[in-house]
Amino acid sequence: MPHLSELHGAATHLAVVAIPLFAVLHFLRRAGRGGPAVVGAEPWALGAALVGIAAAGVTGLLVWGQAQTTLRGQHFRIGNAHFWLGIAVAVLAVAAAGDWYRARRRDGPGHRPTVVPALAVLIVAGVVVQGYLGGRMTYDDGVGVYDGGQMAQTAAGVSRLDSALAKGTDAVTAGRMAFSAQGLGCARCHGDLAQGLRGPSLAGGREVADFRRVHGHGLFSARAVSDGDFAAIDAWLKTLPPTGRR
Repeated sequence: MPHLSELHGAATHLAVVAIPLFAVLHFLRRAGRGGPAVVGAEPWALGAALVGIAAAGVTGLLVWGQAQTTLRGQHFRIGNAHFWLGIAVAVLAVAAAGDWYRARRRDGPGHRPTVVPALAVLIVAGVVVQGYLGGRMTYDDGVGVYDGGQMAQTAAGVSRLDSALAKGTDAVTAGRMAFSAQGLGCARCHGDLAQGLRGPSLAGGREVADFRRVHGHGLFSARAVSDGDFAAIDAWLKTLPPTGRR
């Protein structure tokens, strides 16, 4: 079932597009460029920015709650930074909108708000940093991927592999189970016999350096899959005759 936290990306995109668009339209209008089209579009861009910020905030609370269980130890500092920077961006956006609205009512379409230009620059900078921090949490730690997505399978597969090895299961047997679609899921890209599908053939084995070069980040990072886990999988791969599709 879909989870509301998955809507955070969609809501964020509205804010990310509308905020810089409003800033550009505002500066164009102040410079006397663009004519009636810019004057008419500016309030719509401001409204879209506020709606996007509100939607991103509501859905972001769900992702922030998930981050508390996904990010461990000092890694949660990035979650706190992302959260409080989002609050700061929202506060600045409301302040800018208030200044813009008061100036508009007082002076009409040609109004020149006092603090909007400075706040617009700060808000755009905040959005850029927000995007970077959010990307770090998603791509490095899987935050925002409900139930861990495919990363959850990696963690469960590694746990079963380590348990099998600890119980004395030989490396070839344990590696074969770990490679399967039900294990770490390697077979989904490389085929049940490592013959190659979307990913290349791995039959005959691979060096750990090759594995780290391709999968050093993402689903099979070194923090999730140890060299010992890879060695067990590679022990099974070495029992398979190379296919030539490398």
